[in-house]
Amino acid sequence: MSGGRILILATEFPPGPGGIGTHAYELARWLPEYGWEVRVCACQDYAEREEILRFNERQPFAVSSLIRASLPGGRLVHLARGSARGRAWKPNVVLATGRNAVLAGAWTRWFHRKARLVAVAHGTELQAGGILRRRLARKAFQQSDLAIAVSGYTKRLLGGIGLEEGRVLVVPNGADANRFQPATPTAVAGVRSKLGLGAGRAILTVGHVSERKGQETVVRALPMVAEKVPDVEYWMAGLPSQRRFLEELAARLGVAGRVRFLGRLGEDALGEVVQACDVFAMTSRTTADGDYEGYGIAVIEAALCGKPAVVSDCGGLPEAVLEGETGFVVPEGDAEATARALVRLLADAGLRQQMGEAARRRALAEGTWEKRAGQYDRVLREIVSLGGIT
Repeated sequence: MSGGRILILATEFPPGPGGIGTHAYELARWLPEYGWEVRVCACQDYAEREEILRFNERQPFAVSSLIRASLPGGRLVHLARGSARGRAWKPNVVLATGRNAVLAGAWTRWFHRKARLVAVAHGTELQAGGILRRRLARKAFQQSDLAIAVSGYTKRLLGGIGLEEGRVLVVPNGADANRFQPATPTAVAGVRSKLGLGAGRAILTVGHVSERKGQETVVRALPMVAEKVPDVEYWMAGLPSQRRFLEELAARLGVAGRVRFLGRLGEDALGEVVQACDVFAMTSRTTADGDYEGYGIAVIEAALCGKPAVVSDCGGLPEAVLEGETGFVVPEGDAEATARALVRLLADAGLRQQMGEAARRRALAEGTWEKRAGQYDRVLREIVSLGGIT
């Protein structure tokens, strides 16, 4: 049964990194399975031009792409122009994800008088940036027909800016169950050998190596972990912006030989590295400008591989685990608490397996992108057919 036409506006999009881009791509990929016709207008200026063009050519949907933003405000202008150009296509829904996309969607509503505007709140749109940017974003969310929050934490923020309960729904992010699944010990050994990784018990973080992702907390925890788990290693996959700082910190703490920066990995290599770790860690922090973790896609990806997680209590991140069942939640920035949680898992293979299996069961039951897209499908059909939600 046809669901209608949906124009997705996204501030980032693969092949570059980022949770907002992954979210937009997976919806564009899965919603056609539920009968929707999809077009995308997105910013893709986090990867090389040739890589972007090859990626877009492989997609079954059209992508209007901004490959390089040469002027201030270029991303917002691109998204607004793309939204305006899409009026001849007559979408039933304009789904905006990311701050500039939500702004563009709100500013171009008069081009889409019959379309419903659905604004996705990852969280940073409402908290991060200067006063003017926050005010504009809040106004744009208030103009939407429906806001979808990726966590209960983000929903509470939307309530704080005046969105009524009935205009906000929670649909968490998901993960790709085909890319992320458990591997045999033989396959794990092969991956470690191929990438030159050690044979010790490994902690992995996936994401931009940055202040917000909080890899520093795990590095500070490593000396305490190593006292109980002598063969421990810490792998960081992602753009290594803080590499020099963390290398110097690790050297001062005497754990430099335990830290590995893997850089930005392709899809296949990333899946292999997640399979090859023992415990996943995401110790994100709230930055000085209010940026925080909206949910934690990488935690669900690790769960699909059967890996338990240690996460901080930053934003909506605790909602990605069941405390004491699929992982542990520790105070943000607390290296000692992080070390204790990591040791519990690394030192107890039985507990690690038990919690990893529970994490995978939960992720398969509710956390795949197929399941999340099904939730979006139901919501979008209702808002299109009824002019609202009940």
